[in-house]
Amino acid sequence: MKCDTKQVTSLQHWFSRPVPENKNDSVHCAWLGQAGFLFKTRTLRVAIDPYLSDSLANKYRGKEFPHLRMMDIPIRSEELEDLDVVLCSHGHTDHMDKETLLPLYRKGKGPLLIAPRSELPRLLEMGLPPQRLIGLSEYETFTLNNELSIEALPAAHETRMYDQWGNSKALGYLLEFGPLSFFHSGDSLPIDELRNHLSAKNIDVCLLPVNGRKPTLSEKGILGNFSIGEAGTFAHAINASFLIPHHFGMFDFNTVQPEEIERELEALDWRVGTTYAIPQINTIYTFTKEKRSL
Repeated sequence: MKCDTKQVTSLQHWFSRPVPENKNDSVHCAWLGQAGFLFKTRTLRVAIDPYLSDSLANKYRGKEFPHLRMMDIPIRSEELEDLDVVLCSHGHTDHMDKETLLPLYRKGKGPLLIAPRSELPRLLEMGLPPQRLIGLSEYETFTLNNELSIEALPAAHETRMYDQWGNSKALGYLLEFGPLSFFHSGDSLPIDELRNHLSAKNIDVCLLPVNGRKPTLSEKGILGNFSIGEAGTFAHAINASFLIPHHFGMFDFNTVQPEEIERELEALDWRVGTTYAIPQINTIYTFTKEKRSL
């Protein structure tokens, strides 16, 4: 598998253009900031954990952690109406945001929205159309037109949590676009069970948070994730071909610096541009399976 990178002037312009005919087996990926990503193929448009508003800054204005954005909103929700699928990993606002999701349905249509089944009542309260909602719990799967296979996987935002019916409250997702597979952990810590499950999956691209855990934040309800070292080690353990770290650069009280990410991943034998990339806004990462010569 190879990864090509390309700078674009705007995500809106890139998102609205079709994928060239000669890129049938490619998956194009763009970072939205925090844990958010867009995926584009010739036939599908998919988003995961988009946070494209200032709703958290409005909610926490004047509080100890004001949640002011460190980066601009890279694309407006109204410019993503052609999405086919949106996935939300869990109910925290920077992963499942009413102000981001509602505009996707303003014209009476909109994408399928896949989320933990335990969060469906909240999504309905937001005013999202019930006919577009799909709830999953860990190890359940969903397939769209034989073009995208989605497996919901365990996620532990410090502690694995379930509702009263045993449905997971947080999920990661394994997305398989034909021959290319992408694992997005959602917000999580390393889980041995998950590592064992994924190690046999031949993951192409691993998308993991790297903001780590801080007791001073955890005790105030701001829960942690993989550290940089844990992300690098986990991605190696599941034999991932490529790693994209995320969940940094959005809020100043809960981030790490790109230089720190680079230093720690290089120490674990990840090589920038070859086996990992530190994502940037308005950069497109194109993944293609290299065909073996006979």
